[in-house]
Amino acid sequence: MNRIKLNIFALGILFPFLLFGADIEGNTSIKLDAYGGPGSILLIWDLPEDEIISSIRIFRSNDMMSTYEIIDLDGMITDRYLDNDLFTDDLLFYRLEMETIDSRILSSAYHTPAFARSMDTQHFGKIIAQLEQSYPVTSSARSEITDIHEFKSVLIYDFILNYIPSGISQMNSLQMYLLMEEINFDSFLNILSIKDFKACTFLFADNDPSALHLYIENAFNELEPLFRQQVLFAPAEWHDEKLDLIDILDSKLAAAVEIYSDDSAFLESLPPVLITNLVKDSSGLKISINRFNVHESSIELRMNEESIPVPFEYNDSQMISIPSHWEYVELIIAGDVVQTLPVVNEEGVLSIALDDQYIFSDEIFDLQTMRSIPEQDFQLNEIAFNAIDQKLSVEIAGNSEWSTQLGLFIDDSLLWEWNSMPGFEVNFVDSNWILMTSKENGWLHLCHVNGNDAWKILESRPLHLQESFHESKVPDLGIWTVLSFSTFGESNDITRSQQNKQFIPEIFAFYQNYPNPFNSSTNITFDLLEEATVSLYVADAKGRKLRIYLDEIFLEKGFYSFDWSAEFQSSGIYFIILQAQTRDYLPVAMSRKMIYLK
Repeated sequence: MNRIKLNIFALGILFPFLLFGADIEGNTSIKLDAYGGPGSILLIWDLPEDEIISSIRIFRSNDMMSTYEIIDLDGMITDRYLDNDLFTDDLLFYRLEMETIDSRILSSAYHTPAFARSMDTQHFGKIIAQLEQSYPVTSSARSEITDIHEFKSVLIYDFILNYIPSGISQMNSLQMYLLMEEINFDSFLNILSIKDFKACTFLFADNDPSALHLYIENAFNELEPLFRQQVLFAPAEWHDEKLDLIDILDSKLAAAVEIYSDDSAFLESLPPVLITNLVKDSSGLKISINRFNVHESSIELRMNEESIPVPFEYNDSQMISIPSHWEYVELIIAGDVVQTLPVVNEEGVLSIALDDQYIFSDEIFDLQTMRSIPEQDFQLNEIAFNAIDQKLSVEIAGNSEWSTQLGLFIDDSLLWEWNSMPGFEVNFVDSNWILMTSKENGWLHLCHVNGNDAWKILESRPLHLQESFHESKVPDLGIWTVLSFSTFGESNDITRSQQNKQFIPEIFAFYQNYPNPFNSSTNITFDLLEEATVSLYVADAKGRKLRIYLDEIFLEKGFYSFDWSAEFQSSGIYFIILQAQTRDYLPVAMSRKMIYLK
């Protein structure tokens, strides 16, 4: 009897030796590691860098001396494998064998096989129930998560919900921003609706990372038993991914707090209600109106003597149909004009950015507010109109690596067509026309020829032809500003010397008026950094001067303060313009937008 037992024991030792080959000790050793998890064991090994592997086989046994089962990877060449659906918590032993393209065998260590024990899945029921309370999205998505990026994404979703109890509709955009280092932008208002933006207040209220660090630390530790095996990660790799996520969120949240603060201040400077879209389709003309702040005054749309009331009872967004014969529309708040827009003649959507930029698309898509329109290679850069002689002057600025066919339209009539010169520096082209039209309103469209040889609008601008106006983007391709002088055909960098075109130091520091918005009077201040000839005046949205404080007055350097009372003005947008000139340089001008609400 003892002799028979000895023979069986000897066969158990001999079988693995025969299975792996007699020359196994002479083969290259492959490092193989095993990690236990719920109902599974994760195997990870190194793939030789200087070998071409044709097949991989895994051998499994429940002790070192018994027969090994073969797990064939079906030709898959990988560096890890999850042995799952294990219904035992016995210790399991593993060896690995690779065959190279030239039929050589590479093996893991023969005498010291990798081993691990799977965990009993029954006792995880209570743990899962607890985790569902803390991480509802991550827990519910457990069966669908296949890699570490999906895990991080749903974990970020839970993190955001921890601060924002009600989900936001643009959650995907916010998740991508927080997770991806290479994804950046200048404004949340370009990716989030106003409602979602306001919901993020608590998320971006400050830049204290301690709560974030604690949340990610706890989440990775508590969710590791459920997810680490599932995404095929070793414990050290799981730990590194945790630190990597913390680093990314640290930098992203620090930037996000600044962006959010700037966006919030920008929203505060806006009127309480604005038109954000004009839509024309087969059913007629509709206007999308958004409310940014609660305002108790009456709101209406008007053309001449016709008006349409705009109620804001439950929603902060309204879509209002207007009569087909309307040529323009005015947004009226408490009896005062806040916006005046020509209607569009073509079917499509005119999007109105919150920074007073416009773009038209002939495709009707989901409407949303945005702080600024997408940046284009070529843009409208300066526009002037003289109502006396009906002269329109327009400057285009931009650059492209290749020649671009460009066109300038008033509504659907081609005004000018030309080809840009390829180059890397910003070029300026301008022209002027005498308009022979009785129309008082219209749209100026800058277009280019797309891949289908059709005109596509890059940027639009409303034309109000009843009165003279002059506006420029300062700096070039920046924000529209009312100016009192022109720089057609050259840069709008108005700090350049008239002679040598070199940059000069800043002449003044012009501060935002305070308060803003205001309902009676506001304070206007600036620091003059060197002696200069200075002009300072208040203008309305059409460029008309309402109050002149300084008209080419020579001032010593120092701090200056003025008060402006809008008592006899209508609610709306006004501009305070400061212009200074020193020595032989061009005048330096800057404007600030002021919001007056009665």
